[in-house]
Amino acid sequence: MGISWKEGRRKKEERFILAIDGGGMRGIIPSVLLGHIASDLRNLGDARPLYSHFDLIAGTSTGALMAAALSVPTEGTGLEREAGEDPEEWEEETRGFLLWKRTSRIFRGRIERTADPSAFASLYRMHGRRIFPQNSVSALLGPIFTDKYPSKPYEDLLRSLFGKGEMHDLLAPTAFISYDTRTGMIYPITSWGNQGFRIWEAARASSAAPMYFPPFRHTDAEGREMTLIDGGVAANNPSLIAYALARRLYPDADRFHILSLSTAQRPHTNDGASLGGLTGWAASISGILQDAALRTADITAEAIRDAEYTRIWAPVLESRIKLDDTSPSSMDRLEEAGEKLYEEEKERIAAFCRRMAAAETPDSIRLRGAEALPPPPQAYAP
Repeated sequence: MGISWKEGRRKKEERFILAIDGGGMRGIIPSVLLGHIASDLRNLGDARPLYSHFDLIAGTSTGALMAAALSVPTEGTGLEREAGEDPEEWEEETRGFLLWKRTSRIFRGRIERTADPSAFASLYRMHGRRIFPQNSVSALLGPIFTDKYPSKPYEDLLRSLFGKGEMHDLLAPTAFISYDTRTGMIYPITSWGNQGFRIWEAARASSAAPMYFPPFRHTDAEGREMTLIDGGVAANNPSLIAYALARRLYPDADRFHILSLSTAQRPHTNDGASLGGLTGWAASISGILQDAALRTADITAEAIRDAEYTRIWAPVLESRIKLDDTSPSSMDRLEEAGEKLYEEEKERIAAFCRRMAAAETPDSIRLRGAEALPPPPQAYAP
């Protein structure tokens, strides 16, 4: 027995992924981009908060902080809520037989507004020196015998920003990339599953940059002990890890749209004249390995057949800026670089925004308050 064309036709399933690089204070650059992207969507007439366009948000290190801020409910946190009403989500349900048809609007819930992406850059200016206190003894002497910065000021800041929220409180599927030195494996900390992390703990683990901060030690819900460090040692660009996770979350998806925001690191170059031996390689090998990993991620992501990979990167910084550089002049340069990067990539960002604006709110977004609003309008027949 055959089936009709309408019965056999399945709507193409498309999923959207946001991936944000690590880079310490260079996180100012993607934070500027996020503010522009949120504004671009509003200019398209899309009033939904930015996070509600994505089926998965992934971040490494400083990118994990932004990933958390995008979809954490702001009550009980140190983050200011985005202005505006919570958009309502409705869906149409049509029932009928032969020539009779009746369509009803059914209320699904509200999309809760969270932190304002346009304010993310200012958070770095406000709190950069709390993360990287330049007057500490170890900061002055350098990370020779101990880590450069103590963990307590940073952890206190994370607690004040994210409160007591747990990873499963995030309103969009979210992953922070970390690395477990006990197992030698990349360890994504996710908002689903039962890993037992508070948001601030997950952000701390993902940003525990070796030589800058001590590792973060955690015991999961099954009693396994982990020693977690910055995910940037393996995946500073989390796009590939995000794609792999999304493939498991949405096995029936036909296509993935990945928006990858960089921290605009300049490639580490060397003419080879000074390379050789321990003293020759010591200053260059770390940068070379990290740049090689970033290029590998780009090449691989662009080759995935069921993914559209939009990487926002350009050499907009005239020179490299260290991840712990909190000087006002450097922060000014980073913000200017973010603006320049947006201008250079404006058309590609706009095209991605148009696709998001045309798409329905993902079914993965947690909606609020369906029971608290008045009943939907009377059914109508088109």
